[in-house]
Amino acid sequence: MAVSQKRIPAQAVPTKVGSESRHLNAPLGSILLSFNYITADDLKFAQTLQKSSLAPLDRILIAENIISSDQLLAAQSMKYGVQRIQSKDSRPDPALANLLTASFCRNHGIIPWKKQGQSVLIATCDPDHFCANMSAYPELARCTKMALCSKETIYSELIKRHSTEYRQKAETLVPELESYRHQSPVNWGGMKSMAVASACGLSLAFTPNLVFLSIVLWACAALSSTHLLKISAALSRRTPSPLDTPPKPVAKAEHTPSTAPIFKGSMTRVSIIVALYRETEMVEQLLRQIARLRYPKALIEVLLMIEEGDTATLNELDRLKLTNIITVHILPAGPIMTKPRALNYGLGFCTGEIIAVYDAEDKPDTDQIDLAVARFASAPKKVACLQGTLDIYNSKTNWLTKCFTIEYAVWFRLILPGLIRLGFAIPLGGTTVFLRRSALIDVGGWDAHNVTEDADLGIRLARHGYQTEMLSSTTYEEANNQIWPWVRQRSRWLKGYMMTYRVHMRSPKLLLQQLGLRRFVGFQIIFLASLSQFILAPVLWSFWIIPFGLPHPILPLLGPNAAQAVISFFLTIIGADIIISLFALSKTRHRGLGRYTPTLWLYFHLGTLAAFKAAYEMIFDPYFWDKTAHGHSLETRKTTAMRPLVSQSSIE
Repeated sequence: MAVSQKRIPAQAVPTKVGSESRHLNAPLGSILLSFNYITADDLKFAQTLQKSSLAPLDRILIAENIISSDQLLAAQSMKYGVQRIQSKDSRPDPALANLLTASFCRNHGIIPWKKQGQSVLIATCDPDHFCANMSAYPELARCTKMALCSKETIYSELIKRHSTEYRQKAETLVPELESYRHQSPVNWGGMKSMAVASACGLSLAFTPNLVFLSIVLWACAALSSTHLLKISAALSRRTPSPLDTPPKPVAKAEHTPSTAPIFKGSMTRVSIIVALYRETEMVEQLLRQIARLRYPKALIEVLLMIEEGDTATLNELDRLKLTNIITVHILPAGPIMTKPRALNYGLGFCTGEIIAVYDAEDKPDTDQIDLAVARFASAPKKVACLQGTLDIYNSKTNWLTKCFTIEYAVWFRLILPGLIRLGFAIPLGGTTVFLRRSALIDVGGWDAHNVTEDADLGIRLARHGYQTEMLSSTTYEEANNQIWPWVRQRSRWLKGYMMTYRVHMRSPKLLLQQLGLRRFVGFQIIFLASLSQFILAPVLWSFWIIPFGLPHPILPLLGPNAAQAVISFFLTIIGADIIISLFALSKTRHRGLGRYTPTLWLYFHLGTLAAFKAAYEMIFDPYFWDKTAHGHSLETRKTTAMRPLVSQSSIE
């Protein structure tokens, strides 16, 4: 069902194109000139861009909005001497629906259209690679005739035929043994969990002090291990690494903004996927940020993934003037509605060698794509992922955003780079992630049933032998500036950590074999110890009664100097947090936030509330996606007219 007249590709009808021998196999540019679709200056401009990017001329002309897709199809039909399927009143023959697999058709922009005598007319939007693509079906290729059709029409017809198959594949792309799907939300732990709970209850009834002491020791061990890992990561950052220096373009030239410094000889195509849901406040800003990216437009495609029924976001897109490098994909409704499902669905339509993931509120550095392409070009093939640095652009809004900014500085400037240097597997961030498409498909994409698909993917890449590196480029995000939205967002992250831990610990022996001892221990600290730290924090809070001279029930079990030791332990942890935070802030533009570092221990207390919420949902509503609302700290919107930003059609 189409959502607006603007997005509906008109019904397609084959039309016979009169063949003119003078156009057959002629250069595309000269054909476009002869039809007055472009001017000589347009052609010269496009050829200049082609010399620097090596992108196909047709892709450049479309990406720069010099010609329309209809004009391109008309010229290509003359060049190849084949008929063009126009959008009018005919539909592909449903009897041919299973002639080619749904995945093959989607991957190559191909669809069987109708029979013509003993031949089959197959429509394509990529005539240059049609013969190579059809070589996968040699018997069929011998009786095939090529026709030309727009990408929007082909995808629209494919989705009408195979919508259920595409949706189900997006939901089950990760193998079942590595996914969180098919988990019972109520009978979560089964008899084993009931037995453990019963044993704990009996122990607490008969030896409460001993049980409480055991919990305290576990909480202290979790707190100590996470901080030792944090300190080790910070110390590893004291010496510079070659990866700390961003890769530089091989050649620079003076260009217009759309053709700014690129990598000479690069043909790397990049697909950017952005999952949107109720993002009316952020759409215009998002499109502006995409327009600012300096990588050649002809080598970028942007897929906006919109959930079916999200008419508010679609209406906001209708309000804007849209260009050709971005397409809007409407996800069919299914049993779950998560970001990773949307990413998997979009992955099936991507043609880029590199997949980039952004969020709606992101403000990436303008040369970020260039740097990612350069690093992948020089890195070993086993480097499958680059994680960009995330920072906060509304850091001064209130105390909450200030602490959020400090937390991000520690995580992305110290901990993640340090963990990589130390050889650990890292949980990815949910945005500014760049992946080799081949590796992403090899590991099964994202787990559609995990609400922190990024953390899970980082571990799964490591288990399959791939490596992740940090990219020295920054994306600025909006931090939650209200307590309850912060708790809701953090509860989703912690629930995803619980899911990720449970999935990968299904077979601890296999995990140990795949990760090795060092990374296995790191996995336990990053996930189990971190979760324990949040959930068991109230146990440790009870010790703050000691400075007030009040008795604590387990101090007699710890010995005469226990009170002093406990207080010293807590003060050491707080002091380490302050020092690490100040060190992280020194690497950012937020050095002035250093005076807020002593309040971080209060900030992280909110995480305990989020952890309890996450634990409850793990049992009763594991697949619930607690949506983070954005736009509360948006800069004043500009009233100037926007440049064209997104394509004229959507794919449903």
